[in-house]
Amino acid sequence: GEEPFSYGYGGTGRKSTDGKFQSYGETFGESDVIACLADFEAAEVELSFQKNGRWLGVAFRVPRAALAGRPLFPHVLVKNCAVEFNFGQRPQPFWPLPAGFTLIQHLPLGQRLRGTQGPKSKAECEILMMVGLPAAGKTTWAVKHAAANPSKRYNILGTNAIMDKMRVRG
Repeated sequence: GEEPFSYGYGGTGRKSTDGKFQSYGETFGESDVIACLADFEAAEVELSFQKNGRWLGVAFRVPRAALAGRPLFPHVLVKNCAVEFNFGQRPQPFWPLPAGFTLIQHLPLGQRLRGTQGPKSKAECEILMMVGLPAAGKTTWAVKHAAANPSKRYNILGTNAIMDKMRVRG
């Protein structure tokens, strides 16, 4: 929920999207089971959550026009914990699903979209290492280079990026 078109529900009982946080649902923690439900049949795409089988209400309504054909992919951001997922590989869901919902793995292939695949070998990887004096423009150059080459999917590692990811928002 820290980026545009990213939608989250955190253990502090807050929902987030595009770096904006609001109260939603209730807190959760160890041993709780959280389900994310996406309703693509409504007029707007509705995203909601369940905690231990209890529906917490619609968290987000996303206009289809705003998505502009972008797919939504499930993802989880965690720190210092272990999690278990069930996309349909287990014989039964952890808790019963509401009527009309199905686990992702059980959707027909035509209704699923494969995410970006990583390189097949190390030989296909590319690493650029910037060396120079502080404030010489290394990061500026790297950001511009990454923007000019989106197909390469560069990840910029540096003090600024690390500090940004270490901040706890919301």
